[in-house]
Amino acid sequence: MGERINIAFVFDDKFSDLFRVAAYSIAKGTKSHLVIYVVDCGISELNKKKILQLKEKCENIVSIKIGMPERIDVLEKFPTEARFNSVVFYRLATPKVFPELDRVIYLDCDIVAVGDIMELWKEDLKGCPFGAVEEDGNFSNEKIRADKLAYLKFPKENRYYNSGVLLIDSKKFEESQIFERVIDQVKKTKIFLPFPEQDAMNICLRNDEHLALDPKYNFIPFASLSKKCFASVGKSLVLIEYACVKPWEMNRTMVKIFHRLGLCRYSTFMLLKFWQYADELGDVNPGNKNSLSTLKFFYKRLFQPIERFFKSRKKD
Repeated sequence: MGERINIAFVFDDKFSDLFRVAAYSIAKGTKSHLVIYVVDCGISELNKKKILQLKEKCENIVSIKIGMPERIDVLEKFPTEARFNSVVFYRLATPKVFPELDRVIYLDCDIVAVGDIMELWKEDLKGCPFGAVEEDGNFSNEKIRADKLAYLKFPKENRYYNSGVLLIDSKKFEESQIFERVIDQVKKTKIFLPFPEQDAMNICLRNDEHLALDPKYNFIPFASLSKKCFASVGKSLVLIEYACVKPWEMNRTMVKIFHRLGLCRYSTFMLLKFWQYADELGDVNPGNKNSLSTLKFFYKRLFQPIERFFKSRKKD
């Protein structure tokens, strides 16, 4: 076994199954020892038991530590979309909940590993409090960037980054008071933030306070430029984040049929990667499978380009 890697997750009960799939996939993809830290934002005793059982399935998970954050009232009242709640802010409190950590990788639960996370662990932060993958030019086009810039009013020189994967230097993170500054931003925010703590971070933190990480560490498969980005990332991919399309909300049987027929191979590969690990782990029931939304998903990828082609020919 190699050196120990500290990995932190922050979640409540509804993300417990997703966490187990993510942790299992990471353990399967590395030979290194893993110490997993869970910030408990409302996990039942039954799910805690399942979480601790991961050590029996993955011998390189040497320890799982569960801690609770200090609640902050303003976060409970902060308006978010239905898919988010105040839990998302507590990822920034990880160094407070586990002050013994010098360095930690924070991960969202909607992630699977397809490479060795040791690559991310070894990244040099070059004096920055944390590292994150920037969306601009990797997954989002210039129009999306311009719309975000206009709505959020963050500095024009800033590069918008995703907070689903963070490589954190705990000491510098605390010295920079990242959590406190983001909370202050929330208190004075006058607009609705579509991605609550991620938007708040991008608004209030200086651009030089994060290191831009390679997209292979937080690849979002169905974002606007993701397929183009995938062509450059290729086999070096380490982490997939299902920030746009959720495999557990798709009809898996339909996805498998499309895959066997050789249709939408990029999309089906990305979706089935989650189910590969979920099936190996077992006892996972993370969401509802929607046949209609699955059909719409594949229709957009198969038939809409054909429709657009013929419409453009008619105009010519």
